[in-house]
Amino acid sequence: MSKIWIIAKNEYEQVVKKKSFIVGLLLTPALMAAFIFLPTLMADKTASETEPMAVIDRTGTSLGAEVVAKLQTDRLKDDSTTAYYSVKYVAIPPDQAVASEVILDSINQQVDQDILKYALIIQDDRLGDSSVYVITNSDDFNSLNRFEEVTSEVFAAHRLRQSNVNLPVDSVMRLTERVDLGIRNTQGEAVSIKVKYFAMLLFVMMMYGMILGYGMQVMRSVIEEKTTRIMEVLVSSVTPYQLLMGKVLGLGGATFTSVAAWILMGSLFFGGASLMAVDIDPSISRVALNPIVAISFALFLVSGYLLYSTIYAVIGAICTTEKEAQNFHFPIIIALLLPVFIGFRVMQDPNSTLPMVLSFIPFFTPTMMMMRVSFLAPTMGEFSLFSDLMLQVIAGFLLVILTTMAVTWVAGRIFRVGVLMYGKRATLAEVIKWVKY
Repeated sequence: MSKIWIIAKNEYEQVVKKKSFIVGLLLTPALMAAFIFLPTLMADKTASETEPMAVIDRTGTSLGAEVVAKLQTDRLKDDSTTAYYSVKYVAIPPDQAVASEVILDSINQQVDQDILKYALIIQDDRLGDSSVYVITNSDDFNSLNRFEEVTSEVFAAHRLRQSNVNLPVDSVMRLTERVDLGIRNTQGEAVSIKVKYFAMLLFVMMMYGMILGYGMQVMRSVIEEKTTRIMEVLVSSVTPYQLLMGKVLGLGGATFTSVAAWILMGSLFFGGASLMAVDIDPSISRVALNPIVAISFALFLVSGYLLYSTIYAVIGAICTTEKEAQNFHFPIIIALLLPVFIGFRVMQDPNSTLPMVLSFIPFFTPTMMMMRVSFLAPTMGEFSLFSDLMLQVIAGFLLVILTTMAVTWVAGRIFRVGVLMYGKRATLAEVIKWVKY
């Protein structure tokens, strides 16, 4: 047993004493936060300069002018008096089809030449969806949603004016406005679906990065020692099984050092924010400081790393070069990222059949169970070791550990032969013989 710890200590020190480890320790949380929150911030941006556009009105009514008036009430990011949209308004009588075609050709050219960014075409007075469209080379959905909102309001008001409803237009609009539906749990608290989703993405991607990154280090270490013939010296002093477990535990220690440092950084952040009276969204605290979320993340990071790093060690033993080992990456990546691929299904119902079944397939359990916990735990009333969710977490963890023990036994039998095989990658038949040998 002492030889395993000696190997583990050596592997651990080789990683944590490098400057790259310290840099990664500091940069990873920042990069993960940027990866998750920057797209949202960018999506919510407001334009900083006036965007040129045209409104072509072929209805013969005042609809186009009303749309222009509403669009010109929008303001820039600095809330200046300059309109968000600089609108060129063109009214064409419905019976002038030739003139309309000429103007539309000119508008298309101006959009292609970036003279105009958008051209909103209102074709006739039927007020159907097909009668209004936008010509643009931009995919800025903020502006496109705004055009849809404005035209809907103008058209609705126009329909009401033409109807026999004996009420002012503004009164009807207020009576028919949409309800802003709030969501609360049984304790009367609200946890935003966005917060749950971003928390899930953060936890799953951290697990994915740690398991994949350090697992690949185990594989590279085995391949390097094979190609440099250091392995022959090592196995003369220790058994292949001791070498396997030493590498897995040593690099696992580096993994858990990183996670402990990140947990400490997070605790200092939340503690400092409360001392400095900085407001943090309560729903974020309900996710980040939830005991079930924290326990689940620790358990499945440990078990997931042990399972996949053992698999990576076997890959290193049966391959002679890292290029050959690349062929085995794709199935592992798919297994770890499967929850993200079916994320919307899990978001809609974390307790549905598909997420539940996948949560108890050991190779999918770490990330799939973490995803379900991210959505279910923040809405629970109180923490309990005997809650259904916590029992599922414990059952999933034990299942992964039992699978890891079985994989470790198989890996040990493959590793003892594979580490001394050179020249070519082992075939499946040969690997099966090694297990039986």
